[in-house]
Amino acid sequence: MNIIRFKRLDWVMLGTILALITLSVFFVYSAQFKSDTDSNGTKWVMQLIFGIVGFGIYFALVWYDYTRFSKLSWFFYGGAMVLLLLVFAFPELNGAHRWIPMPGFNIQPSELAKIAVIISLSSYLSAPDRDMDEWKTFFCAGAIVGVPFLLIAAEPDLSTSLTLAPITLVIMLYRGVQRRMLLITTASVGILAVTLCLWIKYETTPAIRALPKAEQPRLVLPRMPFLADYQKNRVKVFLSKDHDLDGAGWNKLQSQVAVGSGGSFGKGYLKGAQNILGFLPRTVAPTDFIFCVIAEETGFLGGMSVLLLYLLLLGRCIWASVQARDEFGRLMALGISVMLFCHVFVNIAMTIGILPITGLPLPLMSYGGSFMISIMIALGLVQSVYQRRRIR
Repeated sequence: MNIIRFKRLDWVMLGTILALITLSVFFVYSAQFKSDTDSNGTKWVMQLIFGIVGFGIYFALVWYDYTRFSKLSWFFYGGAMVLLLLVFAFPELNGAHRWIPMPGFNIQPSELAKIAVIISLSSYLSAPDRDMDEWKTFFCAGAIVGVPFLLIAAEPDLSTSLTLAPITLVIMLYRGVQRRMLLITTASVGILAVTLCLWIKYETTPAIRALPKAEQPRLVLPRMPFLADYQKNRVKVFLSKDHDLDGAGWNKLQSQVAVGSGGSFGKGYLKGAQNILGFLPRTVAPTDFIFCVIAEETGFLGGMSVLLLYLLLLGRCIWASVQARDEFGRLMALGISVMLFCHVFVNIAMTIGILPITGLPLPLMSYGGSFMISIMIALGLVQSVYQRRRIR
């Protein structure tokens, strides 16, 4: 039934979303502010517009009965795959095929594809006649995720494609799909990831080959052909404190300085030196490194406040999953919860140096239209599940 019952809305979730978007507008403004000219960019205006449009879509999804999405799941999935293929028809932007240019803005299909995968996987595994012990179920679920994973990785956008892995793992573990096989697969992927990191760390480079043999490191491996140079540089920056500090390591160094220099209470709004003076590059400050701006200007107290807001939001999403009236809603809300957690954890972890630098933005905070809209779609679906929960 398509209706909004205001008494059954999760007002805590709604208030948390509003608080995060409001903070986002203020700190995107700060990330573009220039103290010497008292000028600022227009991204904060666009972020406000993205938030307003996102809320419109959010309430439309709350009004719409989420159970109908189960029957439309393959339509959404097919549309997402078409968009993922369509990006390769347009010229590269910043060395990647990730966007579809539109008048005035660009669409990033990979963000919408994550939502389509969650809906389709939840619909497939929630079918009442689905046997979780059959190998067919395991491989079909893997194929649902595998196709968009490969398309997104080919753009290339490995960090976004990798978020599909924990989402799939949690949903399939909950449903009991070949749990032993899932654990074996996860362990194998973990071993492969460690092996690749070590290979990247010790692979040969033109600088190493130019050295006399007596000065070359004892352990030198051949060049890895599987990843792009910028992806390998991110791993090398993570594994070495002094790797390429003028290039790939600059963002990591400046983000850590920004977070650490904020102290307990911060330097004050529009007073962050790393941000205002441009040490933290203005191209990434409002997007992937927005948490650095927050931490420098509001300190440990402000950073923890933002983390608590995310903890509250994640808790409400998980509670919506627990309260869902059917298995489809439960799996969909669970998958969205895992997606949000991955983005928050990876984004903040990379800014403080405990994970490699990736392109994963911070939900509801990082500047970006496609990402803001996709997150509001996801949260609208969770609110729709909660509004139609079973009353016990």
